[in-house]
Amino acid sequence: MGLLYGVSQLRSRIVVSLCALGVCAASLLAAPVTYAGVPDPALSTVPNVLAVPGGSLNYQVTIVGTSGPIDSANVTLVYSAAADSILCWCTGQTHPSITATTNASGVAVFSIKAGGCANPAVIPGGIAVEVFVNSVKLKEVGQVSPDIVNTRVAPCNVSLSDAVQFTFPLATATYGFCFDLNSDLAVGLTDAVIATPAFANALTCN
Repeated sequence: MGLLYGVSQLRSRIVVSLCALGVCAASLLAAPVTYAGVPDPALSTVPNVLAVPGGSLNYQVTIVGTSGPIDSANVTLVYSAAADSILCWCTGQTHPSITATTNASGVAVFSIKAGGCANPAVIPGGIAVEVFVNSVKLKEVGQVSPDIVNTRVAPCNVSLSDAVQFTFPLATATYGFCFDLNSDLAVGLTDAVIATPAFANALTCN
């Protein structure tokens, strides 16, 4: 009789223990989860798109989540119809969607063969480029380029007229969206360093 009572008690304890585990499991499932692969706009660095005929200037974004840089993420730039139509695209450059993949540091590098400036503030609809990470929208940006005077049709090229347009803003540090090539909300020496090789080499593409 004592043996049967002992077995009964053991079974009861096992049932109680399993129920307790079940409650714990349910609590874990119900708790909010933070995924390392979810980008955080506040931690990520996504400047305005930098493009140039020939694609010799790299445009770089850094995608970061709460647990650090996100590796192997697909970063897609989607140009609005309004922006796509006012830019000059080199032959062979895919658009209006362009995709690159992040490395272990969360960095995705684009070499965009195009020219022209797309300032969201003056574009119908107010959207120039939407940036998606793994199909999730992260940010809206514009596009800048040393080829500010663009023909909208290939061949795209950086010429003397572009250099002339940049001269006054660079010399006087006068801000203008299209002249801020590094997206630091200022126009100055850094922008000149980016633009000068394009002017000197008269970059072009078909």
